[in-house]
Amino acid sequence: MAERITIAGVMTGTSCDGVDIAAIEFDPESWTPKWEASLPYPKKLRERVFKLQAPGAKTSVEEIFSLHTEIGDWFGDVLLDLIEGLSADERPAAIAMHGQTIAHHPTKRPHGFTVQLGDPTRVAEKTGRTVISNFRQGDLAANGEGAPLVPLYHYLLSSILPGGHDGIAIHNLGGISNFTYIDPKGGIIACDTGPANVWIDAAMEKNTKGKKHFDAGGAVALEGKINLPVLKALLKHPYLKLPAPKSTGRDDFPPEYFLSRAKAVKGNDLVATATAYTVETIAQAYERFILKDRQPLSAIYLCGGGAKNEAIRFWLSDRLDGIEVRTIEDHGFESQYIEAQAFSFLGYRSLLGLPVGGKWTGVEEFAPPGMITPGKNWMQVLKSLP
Repeated sequence: MAERITIAGVMTGTSCDGVDIAAIEFDPESWTPKWEASLPYPKKLRERVFKLQAPGAKTSVEEIFSLHTEIGDWFGDVLLDLIEGLSADERPAAIAMHGQTIAHHPTKRPHGFTVQLGDPTRVAEKTGRTVISNFRQGDLAANGEGAPLVPLYHYLLSSILPGGHDGIAIHNLGGISNFTYIDPKGGIIACDTGPANVWIDAAMEKNTKGKKHFDAGGAVALEGKINLPVLKALLKHPYLKLPAPKSTGRDDFPPEYFLSRAKAVKGNDLVATATAYTVETIAQAYERFILKDRQPLSAIYLCGGGAKNEAIRFWLSDRLDGIEVRTIEDHGFESQYIEAQAFSFLGYRSLLGLPVGGKWTGVEEFAPPGMITPGKNWMQVLKSLP
């Protein structure tokens, strides 16, 4: 009989606010969340990541790959420290590492690409653990979008959430916003809707002259006034008109794009306008891809860092009248760790040779899953698989 295996999912989003780590224990019949942890992003690494992603940025091969190595070393160091503080039965046998996205251009076919930094060989060497990484590349190779990749885990969660048989959505609010809709028969529709926190964070940093990086609880947005002319102009962004399947990232929605078009908006109004954009693009996506076809939608469950933003939750509830907007915390989950848990699950699928995307990424058949970097414990990992 196959042994159980614990895999630690490691996620850093486009906001670069920290690294989330979540471990799940798997066997062929079940999955059990074990523990979670979160650590801050080193300031200098964060600044270098943002510099690489600035519109029109000029860089060198040396800068990109030295950062790739340094982020890998950082991941390896923090994971080793964390693992050494765990009991034997809590320690992961494998690490499913998403990496730090610096570019995502899936539509540049036939050579669409995505780039995640953080050298997995450094992590494997430092921790002695087997590492699964590069989750998006196989999907792109099969002409998919490479995103969103969390829907299969959202599907698992839907089976234990209220309304799961009536049509629900699980909506992730990280730097970028994406939803997974599960219909009453178990079908999946999913896509990225646009920015979630990336413009709100930029507005907060400008509003506070860099002293605050996010709008805690949405309090600032709730005190501001939405600038409707600026909002309407921003809603002409070409991504919003694209059909699904589709995905996006900081490349399409850099903070500079927002700030340059909202120069006349000041103070709390700037934060309110950025928040309203997130809400409106989410609402339009549901109207276009779900409600237009009369698909039943009883509830939306928010997760990710933005789930605690009450302005987003309240305004979205008003915008989509008759649909309950809840947070996944209401049902015993920590929204912050859902993405890290998802990559733990995708790591398990990758070890089994199973794809991590699907029709929602634009792939109808098999696409290669995450890449495996064997650690010192590789033989142990093999024995833990069915």
